[in-house]
Amino acid sequence: MHELVFMYKLDIAPNWINWWFPKELPKKLYDPAQHYHQDTVFYYDMYGAYHDTIVDKLAQGHRVIYDTKNEHYVHYNKQWVLDAFKQYPGQGMFLISGHAPQHIPGVTVQATPYWYWILDQVSYSHFNYEDYVPAPSNHRKFFMQLSLNRADRDVLYEKFQPVLADSLHSYRSQGVFLPNDYTGNGNWQRYMNFDWINQTCFTVTVETYLADNMPTGYSLTTNNNWFLCEKSYKAIAAHHPFLLASTQGNLAYLRGQGFETFPELWDESYDNEPDYTVRIDRLVDIIKQFDRHSWDQRIVKEKLQHNRAKFFDRRLTKKFCDETIIEPVLRFAE
Repeated sequence: MHELVFMYKLDIAPNWINWWFPKELPKKLYDPAQHYHQDTVFYYDMYGAYHDTIVDKLAQGHRVIYDTKNEHYVHYNKQWVLDAFKQYPGQGMFLISGHAPQHIPGVTVQATPYWYWILDQVSYSHFNYEDYVPAPSNHRKFFMQLSLNRADRDVLYEKFQPVLADSLHSYRSQGVFLPNDYTGNGNWQRYMNFDWINQTCFTVTVETYLADNMPTGYSLTTNNNWFLCEKSYKAIAAHHPFLLASTQGNLAYLRGQGFETFPELWDESYDNEPDYTVRIDRLVDIIKQFDRHSWDQRIVKEKLQHNRAKFFDRRLTKKFCDETIIEPVLRFAE
């Protein structure tokens, strides 16, 4: 590799490029006016710039990396990228969040199940999650955040009506906001007002997908219902017990990453239920039956401490970042 060229405009290049790629790596931002060496590798972002140059770069013999790791599926309107990579075998690589890569002849696929853990360790540190000292009053049973309308979230919100009075919750697309909600610009999804945590016994984490058959694009991963993003890690970083409203098996998948869940507080077999509407009904029943006094158990407090310490273990996230992102990119580029 002569150099790695990142296809971002100067003002939107992400900080993590300089944080995590080796300092000695020959790398720079793209200059459309420059002529590049034949052995230059071009690194694109699904939400970045210069997509109109991808096919030309492949046709010129360059290798191309297409970063989709902020998503679980590649948007259908980017099907042409996969088709182009198939047309130029060995020259294209995808990075994507998810459990494990599919095998696609001629195309390199690198899955990272840890991307949101890596990314949000930085984000939640920015919002001082590590410094939060719990002072629970537990006036209400649960805390829940919803933002954009989706059909499966609408189903959850309707089914949750009998228990919402004992919650602090939002559904921004329906005009429902939390008290003293974040009003600034930027990273509101990661913001936390810890009064919300202190006032509630647990979080209902509503993941990106609830229904198991509602893909928003084409998949490049196996077991593609397993997906954890900032929503799952938020309660962990905030030192809060959680119920997980997600696709089937994601609670067990979270345990597989080494985090503790809370069978001392409720029946976690809801995670095995194949019908997402029934899973939601099970969550409603759990909330109705929840005993506030059960929260005050030594094992629960120990699990909360374990989860937060593990989440903020920077040696661990550096290892994950190196093994599932940086090293695979460098192997492909060499």
